[in-house]
Amino acid sequence: MTITLKRIYKKGAFTLGALQIQTESNREFLMNRYFCDTLEPHAIDWRREEKIAGKTAIPTGRYRVVMSYSKTYKRRMPFLQNVPHFTGIMIHTGNSADDTRGCILVGKAVRPQKPEEENPTGKATVIGRLTDSRITFNRLYELIREAMKKGEEIFLIIK
Repeated sequence: MTITLKRIYKKGAFTLGALQIQTESNREFLMNRYFCDTLEPHAIDWRREEKIAGKTAIPTGRYRVVMSYSKTYKRRMPFLQNVPHFTGIMIHTGNSADDTRGCILVGKAVRPQKPEEENPTGKATVIGRLTDSRITFNRLYELIREAMKKGEEIFLIIK
């Protein structure tokens, strides 16, 4: 299985991306198809900027994904292996950049409302947040688990 994360929007403390999934058994069906949005801390240019602990996204690259026990979540979680400058990087649930210290959050990005759309709460739309994170994570978790059961290796490519 290959999971591709394309970072598409960087602003201040957060980076939004789009996730695509391709498995060996469904190459035709899911190839280059959107699966969900992602949220990470600020993505830096590693050649020009320095990492700020807990506030920086991991470098672009290709990473093996394995299931390991997480003390935080008290269950097996998808962990990225051999991430330069980082340890313990997971894909997990969360709604804002405050919910990650380098990990990748999955869900649906909050989109700006069009002026003609009614906003019943009267509050401004908050960009840089995810909704439906738990539902999205559970779907992704099951896809990863099923691919592993079939003996597939799992890789995440960040562009």
